[in-house]
Amino acid sequence: MRGYVVKRGPHSFAAVVYIGRDADTGRERRKWFSFKTRREAEAHVTYLVSQIQGGGTLPATKQRVGEYLEQWLKDYAEGSLGPITIVRYQGIIRKYLIPTLGHVPLARLSPQTIQGYLTGLQQKGLSTTTVRYHAVILHESFGHAVKWGLVARNPVDHVQVPRKQYVEMRIWDEEQVKLFLAEGKRSSPYYPLYLAALTTGMRQGELLGLRWQDVDFLLGEVRVTQTFYRLGGRAIFKAPKTDKARRTVAVPPVLLEALKSLGEVRNRRKREAGDAYEDLDLVFCQTLGKPLHAHNVVRRDFRDVMKRAKVPRIRFHDLRHCHATLLLQQGVHPKIVQERLGHATPAFTLHIYSHVLPGMQHEAVARLQDRLFSSHSGENESSSR
Repeated sequence: MRGYVVKRGPHSFAAVVYIGRDADTGRERRKWFSFKTRREAEAHVTYLVSQIQGGGTLPATKQRVGEYLEQWLKDYAEGSLGPITIVRYQGIIRKYLIPTLGHVPLARLSPQTIQGYLTGLQQKGLSTTTVRYHAVILHESFGHAVKWGLVARNPVDHVQVPRKQYVEMRIWDEEQVKLFLAEGKRSSPYYPLYLAALTTGMRQGELLGLRWQDVDFLLGEVRVTQTFYRLGGRAIFKAPKTDKARRTVAVPPVLLEALKSLGEVRNRRKREAGDAYEDLDLVFCQTLGKPLHAHNVVRRDFRDVMKRAKVPRIRFHDLRHCHATLLLQQGVHPKIVQERLGHATPAFTLHIYSHVLPGMQHEAVARLQDRLFSSHSGENESSSR
C-alpha cells in the first residue's frame, strides 16, 4: 500500500504516503500530512498517490498558499498580464483566495479543498461566471507552481468547475434600431458614436480609441489599431489583444458623412480653444479633446435616448450584438461577420450568435423550396433551354 490514513487524536488525522526506501539504511520512508477530518486525509492520500503513480514527486516546499499567491503576483502576473487583468487578479486573490485558502500549506492544497471553496462561492450567491473566473486564477497560478517544481501536479485539474451559463442576448430588431438612430440624430451629441457602434460592430474601447489617422474616407474604412479604457484615475491606450482584433472594417457612407461633420466640429473647437485643446487625434472625444468617460456617456445620454425612442433598454456593448445579428439575418457569410467583429474564428462567431441560426435555417429551406420546386423556377429553366 502506498498510502493510508491514521487517526492521531479526536480531531486529527494523518495522511501517510510511502515514498520509497532510504538509500543508505534500506528502511522504508513515509511522509505524513495532518488534517482535521478523515475525509480530508483520505482525499489527500488519493491525490498524492496519483501523483507518485503518474511519475511525479512529492513537493518539499513549506510555503503556504497565501505566501505563494502574493509571490506569484509579484514574480509573474504583474510583469506578464495587462493592467486590468492584474487589478482583477489582485482583487480576487486578496479578497477571497488568501482569506479562505491562504493558511493552507501549498503542498497540501487538495482538489477537494478547492472544490469546497468553489462550492462555497456559489452558496454565497456569486455568479457562475465569477466562480469560473476564480477557478481560472487558481489553475493559472498553480500551473506555474508545477513548472517551478513547488508542486507535482495542478490540483485544479481534478476539480469540477461549474458549467458556463449563457444569458440570453438582448438586441433590437431593424425597426428598433431605426427608432433609436432617428432619436439619437435628433437629440444626442453622441449620435456619430452610436451610429458607428451599430454599423461597424466595434467594441466600446475600440471606438473610444479610434483616431482620425485610422479613418480612410477614400476607401470607406476604419482601422482598429488601439483601444482605450480607464483604470482608476488613469487613461490607458493599448494595442488590441490579438491579431484578429487588429483589423480593418468597411463602413457605410452614412457613417462617413457623420464622421466628416464631426471632423468639422472638432476642427472648429481646436481653433476656438487654442492651447487649451488636448489633441490626441481622437474621433470620439470630449469638447476639448480628452477621451470620453464611457460610463458618463451611458448614464447621461445613451439611456435617455433609448427612453425617448421607446426601445428596450440594452447595454452599449449590445449595439455590437445588434450589428452582428442583423448581418447574419441578412445572409452575410459568418466569415465576414467574424472579420468585422475581430473574433478568432467563424465558429466562435456562430457559437455566440447561435440564436440567429434557427431563423436562418427556415429561410434557407424556403429558398431551396423556391429554387427547386416552384413553377416560376421551372418556367425560367425551360425558357433558358
